[in-house]
Amino acid sequence: MSYRATAVMASNGQFTLPDAIRERLGVKEGDSLNFDLAESGELTVTPILRRSIFEDLDELQLPSLGRPVTRKDIDDAIAETVSEKFARRSMQKG
Repeated sequence: MSYRATAVMASNGQFTLPDAIRERLGVKEGDSLNFDLAESGELTVTPILRRSIFEDLDELQLPSLGRPVTRKDIDDAIAETVSEKFARRSMQKG
């Protein structure tokens, strides 16, 4: 499904990205947009999402070790979760 919206440039050169487009791209305050202008004049906009690893902390599965969890255990769990997310993204872009 394609999305089309119109934005008007302000005197300072800024645009306000319409709500529907922001939602579709999943962008929030602090994120960036990459603009790629082809020779043909076609403009491609790609979001660069800036997220904290703590944003989805509920997804982090710490191991049940039967002992106190160490800093290394936490670091390993974070590394595994990040690696799984990148693997999923790579498969989606596939």
